[in-house]
Amino acid sequence: MELFLVRHGQSVGNTEPDLDMPDSPLTAKGKEQAGLVARYLLNKGITAIYSSPLIRAMQSAQPLANLLGYPIHVMKALYEVREGSPYEGPSRQALTELVPEALFDDSIEEEGWICPGGDLPETSKLRAQAALHQLQLSGEERIAVFCHGMFNEYVIREALGIGSERIRFIQENTGVNHFIIHKQAIEVLKINDTVHLQLKKDVRRDSSANEIAYG
Repeated sequence: MELFLVRHGQSVGNTEPDLDMPDSPLTAKGKEQAGLVARYLLNKGITAIYSSPLIRAMQSAQPLANLLGYPIHVMKALYEVREGSPYEGPSRQALTELVPEALFDDSIEEEGWICPGGDLPETSKLRAQAALHQLQLSGEERIAVFCHGMFNEYVIREALGIGSERIRFIQENTGVNHFIIHKQAIEVLKINDTVHLQLKKDVRRDSSANEIAYG
């Protein structure tokens, strides 16, 4: 299985770090980042798209889903690490209205899904193991997964067989981690790749230079 593990774009919660906003949407910048990473992934041979049930992750997956014409498979196990109080997510209908591309399995109930909170390193580790196993059981060849900064770190450590939380894999908004997971080994191709964001900066720089050159 080839895995493209992507952190979501900038969310409102990212801009208000002192507030508890467990399910905030993307900012305008976050939506732009989602569009850029979608174009970056467009020709990678993706066969399926998966997402956390949190709105910022599903919105980050939308541009790629629209470009490829694929649904977004929403997997509850991919929600962000939450050490605080429980959080009750929106109903299926509300999520579908917000993200029409979403497909839900039985873990997302009609009236909403529950994030129990109180996450510990061990529970997050076990959830990362379960999420990886579920993705491998999908039988898909190349999967794009839109997830979260902290939980991505757990998934990466589990994929690499690293037990210590002291080893960090810092995740930027729409940073891409690229692995090929074999039965007996794993190929690490990219960690927190943000080249798609740099390309946008280069385009803006070239545009500014042209404006100066041609008045």
